[in-house]
Amino acid sequence: METTKEFFNEYAHDFDAIYGTKNDAFNKAINFFFRKSMKLRFLKSIESIPDSASSVLDVGCGPGHYCSTLAKKGVQFVHGVDFSEEMIEIAKQRKSKEVSENVLKFEVADILKFHPERKYDYIIMMGFIEYFENPEELLKKVINIANKKIFISFPNAKGMLALQRRMRYKQKCPLYMYTRQQISDLMMKTNLHSFSIEKIDRDYFVSIDL
Repeated sequence: METTKEFFNEYAHDFDAIYGTKNDAFNKAINFFFRKSMKLRFLKSIESIPDSASSVLDVGCGPGHYCSTLAKKGVQFVHGVDFSEEMIEIAKQRKSKEVSENVLKFEVADILKFHPERKYDYIIMMGFIEYFENPEELLKKVINIANKKIFISFPNAKGMLALQRRMRYKQKCPLYMYTRQQISDLMMKTNLHSFSIEKIDRDYFVSIDL
């Protein structure tokens, strides 16, 4: 994971800028063709978590856009963790001073070595699992710290956009992509039987009930 961590430390500011892209014709086209799935999984994650939720853990929170939105929505406690120090630094800088750490907290952490003091009602992992060679180990970890639901995005292994992404990441860090059947097999292998798989553009959005 060190290669992946180094990549995201270097990529942190450019990744953060994706959420603030200028609304000109060129960037509208880029967003439509290459970032549509990012927008869809963001909206679906936010919509899937009730305003009254007591706790949410965002694994691989990046610059903190999901966390900040959920905190503003009314979730009682939102915890964002990421192994990239640069990502967490950006998230902390964006965090409103009006929001206390009792409501919104960011932390540098390797999820496999993460031992929280509590369980979380909801866990989200967007754009994260594709960097793990052993996704079963990751799933077992988050299952142990989740109470109600887990939401995960998986990149679709098929299509031109998948090929484009493989080429783009080839020299940067490992990247693992999935078919619907591979996702279903992974769920069963991890003893998860109550789940749904929804295709959203170039991703699969997976909802797991515990």
